[in-house]
Amino acid sequence: MRLLTHNTLRNNSQAAKGEGFPLKITATEIRVEEAPVLAEDEQQLSFVKGILGMLDWSALVVAASEMGLDKALPPILTEDLTKDEDFLRALFHVLMNVHLVNGVLTCPVTGREFPVMDGIPNMILEEEECETIRI
Repeated sequence: MRLLTHNTLRNNSQAAKGEGFPLKITATEIRVEEAPVLAEDEQQLSFVKGILGMLDWSALVVAASEMGLDKALPPILTEDLTKDEDFLRALFHVLMNVHLVNGVLTCPVTGREFPVMDGIPNMILEEEECETIRI
């Protein structure tokens, strides 16, 4: 599971009351892919620039730290950094090349644990955890 994916996941159970974000990462296996020098460099930069406004920066910084990348990201995203191509390449690497292979995601509100196995988070809720909606 990429850190980009983690930045979008939340516990949507009734008990979390919409506050089940960000999920705490407890990693038992991490994979970091080498960042190859690719011809798609401009595409990568464009991708990162386009997604910056959608990221929850503070959650991403904490997640990177929980994955052992303590100094990979600055605590605050400044305007200057959004224009720095070296920073944007490094951010692309953190978002796309760092994978949680096995571990657990824990809801900060309920303590509910969601296992991650072979890079796939299991976010399936039990029926009693789901909010009842009447049509």
